[in-house]
Amino acid sequence: MKYKLIATDIDDTLLNRKKELSPVTKAALMQAQENGVRLAVASGRLPYGVRPYAEALEVFSHGGYYMGFNGGAVINSRGELIASHYLDSKYIQPVYEILRPSNATVMVHKGDLIYADHKVNAYTHIESEVIGLPLNVVDDLPSFIDWDIHKILISGEPSELKELEQSLLSALGGEVDIYLSAPWFLEVMPKGTDKGTGLKAICDDAGVDLSEAIAFGDSFNDISMIKAAGTGIAMGNAEEALKAVADRVTDDCDHDGIAKALSQLGIV
Repeated sequence: MKYKLIATDIDDTLLNRKKELSPVTKAALMQAQENGVRLAVASGRLPYGVRPYAEALEVFSHGGYYMGFNGGAVINSRGELIASHYLDSKYIQPVYEILRPSNATVMVHKGDLIYADHKVNAYTHIESEVIGLPLNVVDDLPSFIDWDIHKILISGEPSELKELEQSLLSALGGEVDIYLSAPWFLEVMPKGTDKGTGLKAICDDAGVDLSEAIAFGDSFNDISMIKAAGTGIAMGNAEEALKAVADRVTDDCDHDGIAKALSQLGIV
């Protein structure tokens, strides 16, 4: 099989649990690009938080891509936005009302800014700490939002988020996509916008068939990308639901699972 494109999630996939890109994994991906395979870095993070990893892997000089907001924003090596999807503002208030009795925090992004409501909890600052952007707390977030948003990010205790996920699915599941991107993060996305549709946009732009693409991931928001790619590979540390739909399972993110899989497939 001749592979032409590799798509990889960032956290706990490309990066190890210390949030580091290991020299072994980086070398393998650099070699794959030198061998003519394009690379796409995909994440639920806002594009600002994805671009540094695309730069570190020299994606732009090899005709690669990066994807933010779980496919809500897809950018090619020329800096062109080839796909962009926004969440209809009519869903902001209904989501907020469902979450109001909970201890969960609602967050949205604007450019390179992160805004959150006043219910800050132990998980609220993870997004800003990982990306390196300050968190701006707003008292009345629904009234404050006057711009187009790509998604609503909800942070909180994993057990509470599972209950909130079911409540949101019951109320709005037919109109928006709702899924956990980490045990402490729940995302509300435009219907039909996910990493799978983002990967399709990338392949269309690159002139690559989806069957010629490999995708790596570990969490629930990677399932669509794993299923869309010709070869979907789950990390050893992946959620069981993702492993169940993957074509292969590689080693975990702390033991260079990406590099080992690329070697086994004869790409590097």
